[in-house]
Amino acid sequence: MNCIVKRTVCAFAFLLVADLSAAPSILIDEGAEASALVPSLENGGNILGETWRGIANPTNISQWQTGVTGIGYDTSNGDRYRPLIGIDVEQMRAQVGSVFIRIPFRVTEQDLRSIRSLTLRMKYDDGFVAWINNVRVASSNVDVQSPVWNALASAGHSDDEAERFESFDVTSSIGALVEGDNILAVQGVNDGLSSSDLIMMPQLVADDTQWPVLRADPVVSGLERPVDIQHCGDGSGRLFVVEKPGRVRIIKQGVLLTVPFLDIEARVDDSSNEEGLLGIAFPPGFGSIENPYFYLCYTGSQGLTLSRFLVDPSDPNRALTSSEQVIITQSQPFSNHNGGQIQFAADGYLYMALGDGGSGNDPGDRAQNRSTRLGKILRLDVEGVPDPGKNYAVPSDNPFVGDASTLDEIWALGLRNPWRFSFDRKTGDLWIADVGQGAQEEINFQPADSSGGENYGWRFFEGALENITTGIVPGEPVIPVHQYGRSMGRSVTGGYVYRGARYPRMHGLYFYVDYYIGDFHGIRPNGQQGWEVRSLFSGSTRVTTFGEDEDGELYFATDASGTNPNSIFRISDVRDRFYLKGLSVEMEADGRLSLVFGSEIGENYQLQVSSDLSNWDFIGSVSRATDYTHRLTEPFVPEFDRERFLRVVPVE
Repeated sequence: MNCIVKRTVCAFAFLLVADLSAAPSILIDEGAEASALVPSLENGGNILGETWRGIANPTNISQWQTGVTGIGYDTSNGDRYRPLIGIDVEQMRAQVGSVFIRIPFRVTEQDLRSIRSLTLRMKYDDGFVAWINNVRVASSNVDVQSPVWNALASAGHSDDEAERFESFDVTSSIGALVEGDNILAVQGVNDGLSSSDLIMMPQLVADDTQWPVLRADPVVSGLERPVDIQHCGDGSGRLFVVEKPGRVRIIKQGVLLTVPFLDIEARVDDSSNEEGLLGIAFPPGFGSIENPYFYLCYTGSQGLTLSRFLVDPSDPNRALTSSEQVIITQSQPFSNHNGGQIQFAADGYLYMALGDGGSGNDPGDRAQNRSTRLGKILRLDVEGVPDPGKNYAVPSDNPFVGDASTLDEIWALGLRNPWRFSFDRKTGDLWIADVGQGAQEEINFQPADSSGGENYGWRFFEGALENITTGIVPGEPVIPVHQYGRSMGRSVTGGYVYRGARYPRMHGLYFYVDYYIGDFHGIRPNGQQGWEVRSLFSGSTRVTTFGEDEDGELYFATDASGTNPNSIFRISDVRDRFYLKGLSVEMEADGRLSLVFGSEIGENYQLQVSSDLSNWDFIGSVSRATDYTHRLTEPFVPEFDRERFLRVVPVE
């Protein structure tokens, strides 16, 4: 593809992905100089004119208060917002109108050349509209035509949410930036004059890389404690969801089938929070005549159980409950820390994660005990001829084969409660999220060329910290690629590396979330033999698992007590693959738009416009074999078009 990217002069430019190694630049952060206006009945309420949001000082500048970023008030709620408030506007309560804040910031010539993404992050309660240099860039919970106190500024935006930054992708407004002095202006609204608190705190982040801005798209609800999501690889597009009490459900074409795929609730012990039906895996070639079976992992009367089940030959959406063949059972002394993830890798072997046996601080030092499977990841050949006396075979190249001190099936050790692990479908790398004891949650990385045998250090180490210095000392423990402390969460849920095609900015990112906090993070190489981590999305707590469909698109599930309970969501970026066509926008002297983008030989395109990133209107077609300039035939209307988004869509 030949792509052209020009210097943009209007508010909606679409730019190409840059190198992954650079750090973001915070244009506005806490403590930045700010000024705020509190309207009152005496000065006409909301009738302030339009000059307040531009760079030039408005005529009523003498009425504005000065301070630092963070504007609001808090007369109840334990004054929880008070530490965030830089300009206290308690006098606005019970008045007509809303609160306005203006924050100046500078952009250098080098910034203008290098910025490839722009993110507005807001702590707010309850709604806002934001402008950069008089161009509206983002809003939430308001009627943008009349942003005053109203029901759209919903108190449903909770206090907990208001204390965390929510990200708004304003990359399409890079063209609104100018070299030198700029102004971010925000109008904050509440859900009523009787509200006892309000907060607005913006942060503006520029980057010369492209990070996604995530959203959670609902798929289905009505499940019961979902804990695993897998596809079967047979081309059917089905997703299989494991319900902790003992059922497997199917999502087909976005619909949750009524009849379960399998129900073994009578065999499953889910009497404690970490017990139950925990994992499902489908072997390579599933669905063929030779492989009409799959594997489950659950806690039952004999402990953690790995079993094989057959699919009903007369109905691919039903499994035969009576067909169970037990492969492995593993007893453990306590009910917690069961692990339970099972997954086939590209080598055709089944990998199985087991926790350390439970309780706290691994009292039996089982994670380092090489004569037990507890606290380990196993690597099993369940498709070949079983070894004598077993229902599985041990791969001959397992790392401890021939070592009398270690069980042959062990692939890795020193884990507390691995929840969850996954393989990068492109590289084969193994990612393991291990839940911490009381100090550190950790993400471990094993490259695809590893021959196994890694020791991740538990219980002697928790992450990179010494935990208990008695018992078995691990030799050369592997340090996590990422860890975080209790201020950021207390139970990690591991995900996948995104390898789908719909969202290019997500490509190569490993996703994880904390079960209690609900902050989704992405990890990727930083280009300097290290890792880069960024918070990407908040709002769904009690996330139990991630999943991947046949195309590599990612999903997550929420538990019964979480935000939007017992539901499945698809993870998406607000900008899909159509945005990365190298589109550039320039305004001609007569006020019309010229669009420049790279085309592919023989490919047809549609030009589309949207005001909300959901509904797209057709504005023109292109069919060219070379770089093409498209000139809109309708006049450019700045106050309308600057607030819309453009994209180029290849026509199939």
